[in-house]
Amino acid sequence: MSFQVKIKNIGKLTDADIRIGDLTVFAGPNNTGKSFVSKLLYSLFNAMNADPIKGYIENLMKSVRYPLRRLSRWSRVENVSISSLFEEINEEFRELGNLVEKCSAGDFEELDEIVPECFEKANKMEKIYSEIVLTMRTKENNKMPRYTGVLFENLSQPLNKLRNAFRWKSGKILIDAMTWKIEQNLIRNFQVSKISDLEGVESTFPEVEIEGSGNFNIVNEKPRFRIKLAQIYSNLLYLESPFYWKLKNALENIRDYPSFRRPGDRERLSGVPEYFYDLARALKFQYTGDMAFPNVYERLTSKDVIGGKMALSETGDLLFHENGRQFPMSLTATGVANLGILALLIERKVLDKGTFLFIDEPEAHLHPAWQVIMAEALFNIAKQGAKVVIATHSPDILQTLEALAKKNPKDQSLIALNQFPPDDNIIEEDFETKMENIMHELTKPFSNQYIESL
Repeated sequence: MSFQVKIKNIGKLTDADIRIGDLTVFAGPNNTGKSFVSKLLYSLFNAMNADPIKGYIENLMKSVRYPLRRLSRWSRVENVSISSLFEEINEEFRELGNLVEKCSAGDFEELDEIVPECFEKANKMEKIYSEIVLTMRTKENNKMPRYTGVLFENLSQPLNKLRNAFRWKSGKILIDAMTWKIEQNLIRNFQVSKISDLEGVESTFPEVEIEGSGNFNIVNEKPRFRIKLAQIYSNLLYLESPFYWKLKNALENIRDYPSFRRPGDRERLSGVPEYFYDLARALKFQYTGDMAFPNVYERLTSKDVIGGKMALSETGDLLFHENGRQFPMSLTATGVANLGILALLIERKVLDKGTFLFIDEPEAHLHPAWQVIMAEALFNIAKQGAKVVIATHSPDILQTLEALAKKNPKDQSLIALNQFPPDDNIIEEDFETKMENIMHELTKPFSNQYIESL
C-alpha cells in the first residue's frame, strides 16, 4: 500500500510531493532535504502511532506537581493558616492521578467516563488555589513578597492548563495530545529550540498533508494537527550513524542524569536526537513470536558477511560476538556495527512485519560489496512485510535495488523512488527513467573526472 505526502514550506522544501511505498527511497546529492524529510516523517508517524493521551496528561500533571510541592512545604513552615488548604489541593491532585492511572491506553469510552470527574477535581483545585491567593494578598496588603509571588505564578498557569485539558471529551484531548507529541518529537529529533525553526522561507504556512491520515501545520509558531486515521505499526524505528551506538551507555547516562529544571524553564537540548533513545528503549524489551526475517538475519551474520552477531548484555552494553570471543562496540568496526545492529533488531524481534523502519544513509561506513548486501537486506525486509524508508546518495545501493526490481516485474511496485531535491515541475516519470536521472546526477562527478583524464 502506498500513499502520498505533500510538504510545503518546511526546511528546504517549498512544495514537495513525496510517494511512500513498501520500500521508499529518497535519493539525491547531499544537502537536498533527504534526511530532513526522513526525520520529519518519523516524528509525525511516531506521534500518530503512539497513544499520547496518557503522556500528555501526565506531563500537565508534572508541571503542577513541582510548584505545588514547593508551596505546600513553604506553607507548613511559614503560614499555618493556609497549609490546610494546600492539603486539600494535594488530596484532589492525588485522586486525579489515580483516575488517570486507571484509564487504559486507547480506551476512549473509559476516558470519556472519567473526564467529567477529572474536570471537577482540577476545577476544585483551581478554586482552592484562588482562595489561597486571596488570603495571601489580604494578609500581605494585596502584595505578596517577590519569592512567594514567583512560586504562586509557577502554579497558576499549569493548574489552568490542567483544568482546560478536561473541558472536552476524548476526541479533543486526543488532538491536543497528538499535537503536543508532534511538537515534542520535532524539537527533540531535530534538536531545535522551537518548531518554528523548521519553517521555510516562503510566506505560506508550513504544512504536511498525509494522504488518508491527516495534516499538520505551523501557524504563528504553534503546531496544529488534524487527524483522519491513525497509522498503526508494531514499531517505528530510526537508524542513523553507528557512532551513536558506540557511545550508547554514555549518551544514556547523560539523558538519565537528573537535572534541576523548574516549570516554564526551556528544555535543554543534548545534541542527541530522540529517535536514538526511542530505538535504545525498544531494544531493551523482549518481544514474543517468531523471528520475522530469518533469511535476512542468517545472511547478515554469515561467515562471508560480518561473521558473528551483535548482542545486548544484561547491563545494556552492546557487544560483538565472533569466533567464541566478544568485543565491545569501541573495538568493533563501524561497518560491522552498521549491519550488526540491523541483524540485532531482527533477532530481538524489534523489527517485524508490522514495523516502519527509517534508515539514513544505509551505505555509511560500508565497502561497496557490503552496500549491496545492505540493499538486498532492506529490499527483502520490505518485500516480506515491513515498511522501509532510506535516504541515500549511493549509486551502489540504487543499482542493487534496480537490479532486484528487474528480476521480477512485480517487485518494481514495491519501490517508491523519490528524487531530491523534489521538483513538482517535472512530469511524472516511470521507474526506469527516474532511476536513470538519479544515477546520472549522482555519478556526474565521476563521469566528469573520467572524461577530463582522457
